[in-house]
Amino acid sequence: MADDKIILFPQNKIVNQNRVGNNVSPEEHQRIVEEQTKEFVESTVDDIAYTLLDKFINAGIRTKEDTFTVDLALAIDCIRGLIYRDFKKYHPAQALSDKMVQVKVHRNGQKSAKLDYSMVIDEKHKPHRPLSADVQKEVKDISDMEGVEFIPDFDPDN
Repeated sequence: MADDKIILFPQNKIVNQNRVGNNVSPEEHQRIVEEQTKEFVESTVDDIAYTLLDKFINAGIRTKEDTFTVDLALAIDCIRGLIYRDFKKYHPAQALSDKMVQVKVHRNGQKSAKLDYSMVIDEKHKPHRPLSADVQKEVKDISDMEGVEFIPDFDPDN
């Protein structure tokens, strides 16, 4: 039988008998859940950060620059906020995202996010609009078309 290979912990060696089993108070249980959630989020964020950093290094990005460190720190903290939000836990990066990002649902049900930096930066650093109003309207009209396909006059693989 498979149970024959299980070695039980000797009951007489348990130091705190009152903490064995379901004798944990709801407050203690909540504290343990919070602690384990934080450990999970932080280890997941660390894994993502190391993987991302490795990809940047392999892509030849100058990772030793101070500006890189600043930008990466912000990106990683936003990822941390994203994961905490999945656990319904607050993180300050969520407030930044909520303030400057709007999700738009297109006619076909597809979602896209629009970032509005003017909500968090002053006027002198405000990004400029690269396209005129006419060009923006034309691009919007083209992107709203369904079933439109571009077929080039030449073979792009040659």
